[in-house]
Amino acid sequence: MDNISILNFIIIGITTTFSIGLFIISLNSYRKSRKKKILFVSILLMLFFIKSLLFSLFLFTEQIQNDIIVFVLEIFDLLILVFLYTAVLIKQ
Repeated sequence: MDNISILNFIIIGITTTFSIGLFIISLNSYRKSRKKKILFVSILLMLFFIKSLLFSLFLFTEQIQNDIIVFVLEIFDLLILVFLYTAVLIKQ
């Protein structure tokens, strides 16, 4: 296993953990505020979690071969999650 493969596992783990954590936080926020915007974000974060979970399953069963593509896609997903949640927290 090379450095890119290990880095892929770390990034996928961070993305999966981060997305489930943000999903739980946003779901609690929706319960308190009942705003549809927060519900939409909760659903989106849940979908990110499911995608990351399935992605890690495929990665561990070695159905995805190109490590560089996996690395770039996971970095992109992690950045989307960070920017999405930051956008929700900023008051307009």
